[in-house]
Amino acid sequence: MRFADTRELIMLSRLRLRSNVFRRPSYNIIPRWLRGRSSHSASTSEISSRQGLMSSSTVKTFENVSEDDLFTYKAQRWLWNEAEQLQRRYLKCEMTALIEALQNAAGPGATCKELTKFSEGNFNKAFLATMDDGRQLVARLPNPNAGRSHYTTASEVATMDYVRDRLDIPVPKVLTYNTSEGTNGVGAEYLIMEKCPGIELSHVWDSLSGKERVDIVKQLVAFTSRLYTARFPCYGSLYYSRDIPRGSGIELDDTFSVGPTTSRSWFDDRRGEVDIDRGPWKTAEDVMKALIKREMACLETFPEFPRDRQQGIFNGPGGFHPSKALKLSVLNDCSRVLPYIMPKEDAFTATVLWHNDLHSDNIFVNADRPTEITGIIDWQGVHLHPAFLHVHYPSLVEYDGPVLPPLSSPQLPPNIKEMEPVEKEQAKALFLAQPFYSLYQINIKRQTPELLLFDDGEVYVQSLLAQLTEPDTWSKVGGSVSCPLAYTDEERSRQNEELAKWQRDVERKARVIEDVGAYTGWDGAVAHDEYDVVAERLQKAKEKFLDAEAGSPEERAQWIKAWPFQDR
Repeated sequence: MRFADTRELIMLSRLRLRSNVFRRPSYNIIPRWLRGRSSHSASTSEISSRQGLMSSSTVKTFENVSEDDLFTYKAQRWLWNEAEQLQRRYLKCEMTALIEALQNAAGPGATCKELTKFSEGNFNKAFLATMDDGRQLVARLPNPNAGRSHYTTASEVATMDYVRDRLDIPVPKVLTYNTSEGTNGVGAEYLIMEKCPGIELSHVWDSLSGKERVDIVKQLVAFTSRLYTARFPCYGSLYYSRDIPRGSGIELDDTFSVGPTTSRSWFDDRRGEVDIDRGPWKTAEDVMKALIKREMACLETFPEFPRDRQQGIFNGPGGFHPSKALKLSVLNDCSRVLPYIMPKEDAFTATVLWHNDLHSDNIFVNADRPTEITGIIDWQGVHLHPAFLHVHYPSLVEYDGPVLPPLSSPQLPPNIKEMEPVEKEQAKALFLAQPFYSLYQINIKRQTPELLLFDDGEVYVQSLLAQLTEPDTWSKVGGSVSCPLAYTDEERSRQNEELAKWQRDVERKARVIEDVGAYTGWDGAVAHDEYDVVAERLQKAKEKFLDAEAGSPEERAQWIKAWPFQDR
């Protein structure tokens, strides 16, 4: 593979940033609670909100900032279920107590001269404190949607310390943390850490040469290789042993233990409300069994399915109708074949600690030497999982489009000169993106060859179960053991019909998403200044959909009821 060595490469069009988090204009605020503070606190302290996580942009000063601006999620709006979405992200705390905690973390005699509120993240509120000696600390407070109280913060702290001290990966140092929101004075969980040195990679990526980008990808390979090759005896999440009840974890040494998982997939969509086994688990099969039981418990507990997670526009006339009975049936079938289809190779079942959000806003580089990675942030929810469920490419090198065959070079389309301007730019962007993905692939194979056995990622379970029962297929899986599943011709025919309905409904939703200009998995989130525009596009897409799909007033009414992009 040959990379451009002297010419500048344009920014990869598919580079993953925080694409679903819309940022607001920055502003500085001086809240009323900081006036008349004790002598230990700085009367001149100010709280500000700054555009860009940990950025150094200039801010303006304003008086009279409301609690709503400080504690309510303001980064974006939702076109449906907005009140519920905002409630998940609302967090009130005592700012005076937080400032005192920051000063205590900074050391004796430290005085906070300025407090800056970062632009909103999806799961946390964060503040940058500047002390009188110029030292800067960051306080992060998890929103209600961040995960399980206490465990999420406690595990994040332990994971950051483990990764920094044991794996030599650059991570900000945590100075203190407190998960006792009812008694800590702040009224919320918090962790306080040193500010990550450097600047976000997203600030300079556009100006880097091809060689400089290659250097960054190679460093990323080295860090992810250390994560992948670190081995643990069980699955769950990392904790300091002191932070979990005795007997609820498996000790790694005198300091760290593996305890219950903090993976958000075990808490999202009300899963956190169900009493289930959250680990730790000793085998990969135990993880899968617990996952199946988790889904069964949710089906038995909740009367409705998470609508935003559904891939299609279901429950329409003649379409696919999800049912509790069918879901439970599939889960039961999965549990019956699970012992036979579980991977046996260590490369698949290895317990891997994996950062699943390595985009360019979470990677910091030296401002003077931007090819030097100075820190990786956002370790919240990072957990220990079997490699076959866990490992994927970092967001930095992912892109939408065909993957190059191994050791091959990208090629521009032969007819690129005849292409329309937009198509031409897309082709060029793909041409420039492919080498970085391949570079990561080649280097990671060199250092951790097993990692790339999971390229395909997702498994469509229902269609595989039917294929699994075919004699030729089962003989390769179960050997001489009889397959525990059997489907009659009538059942197979019905399965095929349901699958066809499901696929049509998925295509229907995909067309609507495309008309709106949104993305797969969209939950209605929009930027403030785009709310009216996107709302209008969604309404037009709805009318277009109804005109195309409804053959009668009755069908139109059914499709309106099934329409997923509305309040529930």
